Amino acid sequence: MRNPEELVQAAAASEKKEFVAVSWNLHKGRSPLGFTAWKAMQRWVQSTHADAYFLQEAMARRMPGPTLATSFGAPVHEPLADVWDCQATELAQALELEIALGPNVFKPSWRHGNAILSPHPLDLGGRWDISAHRFEKRGLLVARAMFGGRSVTLLCAHLALTRSARLRQMNWIAHWIAREAPDGPLVLAGDFNDWRNDSIPLFGEHGLREVATELGENGRTFPAFSPALALDKMFVRGMRPVEWIPPAQETAWLSDHLPYVARLRLDD
Repeated sequence: MRNPEELVQAAAASEKKEFVAVSWNLHKGRSPLGFTAWKAMQRWVQSTHADAYFLQEAMARRMPGPTLATSFGAPVHEPLADVWDCQATELAQALELEIALGPNVFKPSWRHGNAILSPHPLDLGGRWDISAHRFEKRGLLVARAMFGGRSVTLLCAHLALTRSARLRQMNWIAHWIAREAPDGPLVLAGDFNDWRNDSIPLFGEHGLREVATELGENGRTFPAFSPALALDKMFVRGMRPVEWIPPAQETAWLSDHLPYVARLRLDD
């Protein structure tokens, strides 16, 4: 298994055409047994030196101001400056990364959502409420990063637990891509809760390839301590899957999901 330093060296040798991507459900900074694991998570993230991080369930406990009600597929317009100081912002500040944030779940004393972090110039493309019903708040976060002289569209998703809701959300995301990002390099990653792999043919019809599947890997990430289900996915377009990186053993007891790590290469 490659260590993070080898990944960095390989990316540098490829003249900035190789792109390391990490997707991870942080489980609000808790281990599978509910213990606080946030500091260990931070250390692991710092060791990876990725070009993009797609994080789900990044938690915040600071709750000033009211929340906004949104409908399915509606943009989230809530100002985030004094509302969304979460685990992902802590990471971004510590590692000097660019960040885009999208809150999903609002509770009286805490909230959590998606985040995209990158060492490359990053522009927010939108925060979208894709909740299929009122019992599960879910979101899609969009950003664009400049990498190798190209604009790469980055999408971080956290989908529903029920199949019917997931299918609705997947179709909505596919339609968004077709309308708003019809060409160019693109990475869609996150916790799809898609143990039936419905997403692979669905996004395949839109020209997106699932990285682990394309490389003949099982891509299993859940439960972290004994992964049996490929709940987390990473789809690419305009980028070639090079390597699916088996998660480091140390991550098995940090979150309930293992991180999904991939090495990609920009198409010429």
